[in-house]
Amino acid sequence: MLKKKLLTDRTGDLAEAYIEEAGKKMAQEIDREILWGMLEGIGWTRVMITQRDDWAISVWLEENCEGAYEQHRTDYIFESKKDAAWFVLRWL
Repeated sequence: MLKKKLLTDRTGDLAEAYIEEAGKKMAQEIDREILWGMLEGIGWTRVMITQRDDWAISVWLEENCEGAYEQHRTDYIFESKKDAAWFVLRWL
């Protein structure tokens, strides 16, 4: 009986931890979408690409962008329209 209870407790804790982590990720994604939507509203440019070469893109961004930018997976947002245009020309 004790062994069964311990197994149930551990499984329950694991499920709770998984649900809590998934909830945090969803909240972060929603917050990012809201923030990026606001940035687009004040003139920032959003670019979504299909390829993913994180290291090469990160190096390119550091070397070529004059304005602020943010990255999330294959989704990018640029303060400067010029930076966004150069990014599109290089990576799309």
